Amino acid sequence: MLRMMTGEVQVLEGWGRTGKSVSLIAMLLAFVAMAGEGHAAISYQRLDGAPGERGLVIKGVFEFSDDPTQLVDEYKQSQADYISFDSPGGNVVSAISFGRAIRALNARTLQIRALECASACAFAFVGGVERFAEPGSIGVHRISLSDDIPMDNKLAVSTVQLMTGEIIGYLNDMGVSPNLLQLSLSIDSTDIRYLTAAEMRNWNINTPEDMPAPQESAPPPAAAPEVSATPADMPSDPSASEEAAASAPGDLTTEAVDFVNRYNDEWSKDNASALDFMKSIYADQVSFFGTSVDKDVVLKDKATFAQRWPQRIYSVKPGSVTASCAGKCEMSGIVEWFAGNRDTGKTSSGMAEFSFVWNTASLQIESETGKVLATDKGTKAPDRLIHQWTGLDDICRTSVDREGAETLRACKRRDELGPLLNRVDWCYGHNDEPESDKMWHKCDANSYRYGE
Repeated sequence: MLRMMTGEVQVLEGWGRTGKSVSLIAMLLAFVAMAGEGHAAISYQRLDGAPGERGLVIKGVFEFSDDPTQLVDEYKQSQADYISFDSPGGNVVSAISFGRAIRALNARTLQIRALECASACAFAFVGGVERFAEPGSIGVHRISLSDDIPMDNKLAVSTVQLMTGEIIGYLNDMGVSPNLLQLSLSIDSTDIRYLTAAEMRNWNINTPEDMPAPQESAPPPAAAPEVSATPADMPSDPSASEEAAASAPGDLTTEAVDFVNRYNDEWSKDNASALDFMKSIYADQVSFFGTSVDKDVVLKDKATFAQRWPQRIYSVKPGSVTASCAGKCEMSGIVEWFAGNRDTGKTSSGMAEFSFVWNTASLQIESETGKVLATDKGTKAPDRLIHQWTGLDDICRTSVDREGAETLRACKRRDELGPLLNRVDWCYGHNDEPESDKMWHKCDANSYRYGE
């Protein structure tokens, strides 16, 4: 939780409804080990295995001059069962032409975090007729125009409008929500934002059927960008955890989801309370971000992190937690954080995915891992957490079903999150202020402390 989270690759089983196990991920990982660091013009790497395990990796930067007919030839000659990518992006028009070629081939696309598929590559990926990407394996940001082509402002605006229309039309043709473009336009071209599992599910980037599902493996909490890892974040669908609960032993799964929320809330308390909780919650031996270590190593890591960021909020994004329980619970999700240090004036904000393995007999964590999905450069306000609170408050105040389970959960979580925001000196409204005028702001002498 308190470590820079690096990409963990989960095993995929059972491509399609045939139920046949395949070793696609092992093949891709072997390719990663062989691949060089640099990216050049588009090239192809065949991954040959047993029947049903052949892959074709598209490598390099998409250039306007790239010809997708070469992809068609490579795909047919290799008799590939899926297409994957190792590309930082490039020309959007070219990437879309590759996506359309992939669709014409009726090909599947598969992406893992150990390979790169960012920027324009995301549009090529969605050309797959069946698609599966691991959380954090697809990155997006705002499209930028080439510096090589001189144009005035009017032409630039017209070009962007035409390109936007082309992309929306393409996404509609591929059955993907335009929310993918909307998100990419909100991310600066110098930054990158990796998609969560919920976003890929809800926007149909991952197709709902006939695709491999990642085995629920070690879930973790999230992390602040510079140092260790910390609790976890994610989707906007509050029903996700209920759906997960329906597919696993009900009581254990519900307990697992409650545990993840409690873990992050405890981590958001003062250092003494937070570290005291951590001492009780980890097993003597822990698989900590892929390495088996003694419990003391984990606690030392968290103590170092807590000292650097003594004020922090970690809150699981509503609906992001999934859990599979059978004696032990494997759970994962997304956590959003805001952390600060009053002495140094530094702040940290972002979101990360996490995975835990939780022993339901000992009630202790046996495995933790995760990966930072986004960091908010220069942010001085807990905007992500305020957004969470506002969404919960909207459900709580406007729901028709006032006594419904979803409404009650939203109200409860809202009232738990409010005091955590107070702890990092953000308050909701002022004393004697009408409810309709209240807003979250940096606390002052007349501020209302939530829940007081």
